[in-house]
Amino acid sequence: MKRIPMFEEMYDLQSAADATGREFWFNNVVFSYQWWLLVAVTFIPYIVWWKIVDRRRLFEITTYGLLVALLSGLLDAIGVETDAWDYKYDLIPLLDVFIAYDIAVLPVSYMVIYQYFTKWQPFIIAHIILSFVFAFGAEPLLMWLDIYQMMQWKHIYSVPGYFFLAIFLRWVMGRLMKKNQSL
Repeated sequence: MKRIPMFEEMYDLQSAADATGREFWFNNVVFSYQWWLLVAVTFIPYIVWWKIVDRRRLFEITTYGLLVALLSGLLDAIGVETDAWDYKYDLIPLLDVFIAYDIAVLPVSYMVIYQYFTKWQPFIIAHIILSFVFAFGAEPLLMWLDIYQMMQWKHIYSVPGYFFLAIFLRWVMGRLMKKNQSL
């Protein structure tokens, strides 16, 4: 097997950084008030959502939410990897993404809008508002709580990301639903 010294050096550095990150998490994050807040923010939205979800459209709405979680997690990983932002606190020390946000806050918020705003125009308006709330409300709050750090990012950059994520995935769902009906 061919040795690639640069890769091995990079691997060693990444491995050491990962070990340091896990040590930091065990010594400073787990059971902190920020960690407990993240536990609540991960589970409470789903409890509320389960009470209000339209059971007749459960598969459709959940599929939309899973697509939101998948794509937001991917975009979050890209942002962290490119040093646009980072997180000091997270639920588990194994991933560089903000799990509470990517698998709970965003998908549940988007699923609620998807459920209640079935026509394009109200859906778009609701997501414009939500995009500004997340960018100029949630993000500064997370910074104030010392959970989220912007490195090479500004709140205004987040607005199109939040918005187009919702619009693109609604379009995808429309295509999937149309394809499903034609079978």
